[in-house]
Amino acid sequence: MAFAVKNHVLHQNDKPVAQKPTPNVGGVLKPSLLIMHYTAAQSAKGAISWLCNPNAKASAHLVVDLDGAVTQLAPFNRVAWHAGKSVWRRRSNCNAFSIGVELTNAGPLTKLANGKFADAYGKNVPASQVAMLVHKLDRGGEKPWMIYPALQIAAAVDIAKAICQTYGICDIAGHDDIAPTRKRDPGPAFAMESFVSRVLGRK
Repeated sequence: MAFAVKNHVLHQNDKPVAQKPTPNVGGVLKPSLLIMHYTAAQSAKGAISWLCNPNAKASAHLVVDLDGAVTQLAPFNRVAWHAGKSVWRRRSNCNAFSIGVELTNAGPLTKLANGKFADAYGKNVPASQVAMLVHKLDRGGEKPWMIYPALQIAAAVDIAKAICQTYGICDIAGHDDIAPTRKRDPGPAFAMESFVSRVLGRK
């Protein structure tokens, strides 16, 4: 997909990806960690709008939609507010040293009495987009989760490669890794080990 980072802005095919600057940013960032999230909703537009709202007090560097389309909300050399209270490898406040990527995905779903599935907002999720999985941090049996489309994952891999190569990042984690008592994203539908292997070339 030919992604590259130039002057802290993600480019695709030598052109900047869509830009929607968020006011929710901090100081200078020198990233050493990439953190993957899900938006907890099926709409990238809605997630972008919220992450650009000053009242949200939250943001991310990128939002990757279901079809792989990318929107950048903050340059990679500015702190974004995506991690919250967090710890990674004994370092706290992960916002201060990480890039945050949000993937459009509803996360955990509810199975309705009629057998259909709905997200947290009551919107239908087709059965073809649902997998019964167990989250590594949760006790109990399988629950329905929204899957990540192949196009979205392929884009995320190529984007992560460009970011990691540009900034010398050798560490990738999920929000559920850095804040396990609070968060469950990107969830069991996101194959983190495979993702890290594809991005960093590990076996």
